[in-house]
Amino acid sequence: MKLSVLICTRNRAKPLDSTLHSFFKQQFGGDYHYEVIVIDNNSTDETRQVIERYAALHPGIVRYCSESRQGLTYARNKAIAEASGEIIVFTDDDVLIDESWLDEIHREFTSDPSLCLFGGRVLLAHDGLQRVSQQPSDERQTFVFPDGWTFPMGANMAFRREVFNRIGLFDVRLGAGRFFAGGDETDFFYRALKAGYRLLYAPNALVYHNHDRVNLEQACRLEYCYGKGCSAYLLKHALRGDTYAMRMVYWLIARLPGRWFRKDGEPNDILRRRRAQIRGIIFGLIAAPLVMWSRQTEQSR
Repeated sequence: MKLSVLICTRNRAKPLDSTLHSFFKQQFGGDYHYEVIVIDNNSTDETRQVIERYAALHPGIVRYCSESRQGLTYARNKAIAEASGEIIVFTDDDVLIDESWLDEIHREFTSDPSLCLFGGRVLLAHDGLQRVSQQPSDERQTFVFPDGWTFPMGANMAFRREVFNRIGLFDVRLGAGRFFAGGDETDFFYRALKAGYRLLYAPNALVYHNHDRVNLEQACRLEYCYGKGCSAYLLKHALRGDTYAMRMVYWLIARLPGRWFRKDGEPNDILRRRRAQIRGIIFGLIAAPLVMWSRQTEQSR
């Protein structure tokens, strides 16, 4: 079995260096081959030099690739096209990888030939970071459609290639670097579950997110983007006649007033992050029909 590890990056040369350094400190105890493809999405810093240094240290394993179209989903789709592995593994350019991460992903896929969708645990790299962009659950769970609102994070997710062959690639109208700045991973998992695939969340595959949000304003901007992306992906499906997505849109809107107010004893930072997300949801609900459907030609699926 071959695993293709895909990392999309833009102007994060120093964090990317740390990510690649932690990657090659792994045990690599499984019976598998792997490659690492790093997609440079128009970086202007030392990103290419960092990647090429690791390519020289690990010839035939690390490969530099560029994608000039701006946006994470463009970069991810380019990475999938470049990958040669049966298992497509994504992580981010600002994570520190646990020493058994790839071994655990390999073990999950080899122990269950029917497994096609996978997500792992994402913890914060240190206490000074805002408590966003993490997935700390230590409970092993399996999801089928329709089941839940929570999906794995792009910092730690993997797929069998057949999923992309069947349902298509990431929607380039969504994701970081695009207008809605989120919702791309959620949209893809939603489409895959709806197509009949089963999703496994396994906390034994672990990475540490060393994101750069250290103050509340940064965290609120991220939550706002998450809110926009959530509205966009749900409306995309609801306006196509997806009755389950219609119900989710209804409940999303119905719960907004109650979510705006402070709960008893709730810290101010949690309230502010939630309100930022609500503002993003509302803006997304208004903008999605106007923006997304004026860009139909950009849609990958």
